[in-house]
Amino acid sequence: MSLPPAVAPPAPEAAPRPQTTWGIWGIDFDARIVQLVVVSTVLLILAFNNRFVEAAYDRFVLELIVPVAVIVLFWRENPRLYGLRLGDWRRGLPITVAGIAAMAIVIWLVGRLPDFRAYYTDSISGRPAWRLIIDTGVDLFAWEFFCRGWLMWGLGRKYGTDAIWLQVIPFALMHVWKPQIEQLSTVLGGAFFGILAWRTKSILYGWLLHWFMMAWVLMVASGYV
Repeated sequence: MSLPPAVAPPAPEAAPRPQTTWGIWGIDFDARIVQLVVVSTVLLILAFNNRFVEAAYDRFVLELIVPVAVIVLFWRENPRLYGLRLGDWRRGLPITVAGIAAMAIVIWLVGRLPDFRAYYTDSISGRPAWRLIIDTGVDLFAWEFFCRGWLMWGLGRKYGTDAIWLQVIPFALMHVWKPQIEQLSTVLGGAFFGILAWRTKSILYGWLLHWFMMAWVLMVASGYV
């Protein structure tokens, strides 16, 4: 008796393919990819060079509110397609809990290094611990949506799982002013967060882990704990 053919697991849900292409200087481009790359790059430049209110809340508007507005108003799509949903919590929650436990130890050791202390002590700007935690949660939610939501799923409908690695580039560049160890960690760390978001179809679990990591390094490096 022959065995039934193996069935490949279904690909993660992605946004619909665009219906139009743009011709520029005799070359045809996917219009949605052009829009995604141009707008996201402009937003990152604005976020890096300007302080309108406060860094965390500036990024919340530029890296979350504006992309969601583009998705809803111009692309006529549901933001849930870009990771704004609960997703597979049975897969995501245990990984998040395990990641928090592991990173608590790593950050406790690394966060006491002189370059971490110098950078993060300056970055807290006299804010109390509770304010740091709240600001960090707001900031990191925008970061996760921008990289593992908008960019990854927007690129993913054309490039598939390779989009997990493509989003690592802007994610790493968003850390270039931080300590070198942290900069280097973003290559594999960004890929891990991307895989987690892809498998769970949600940015929630990466955000929770990333939020803990950032809040904890602030607490350790600045001497709050």
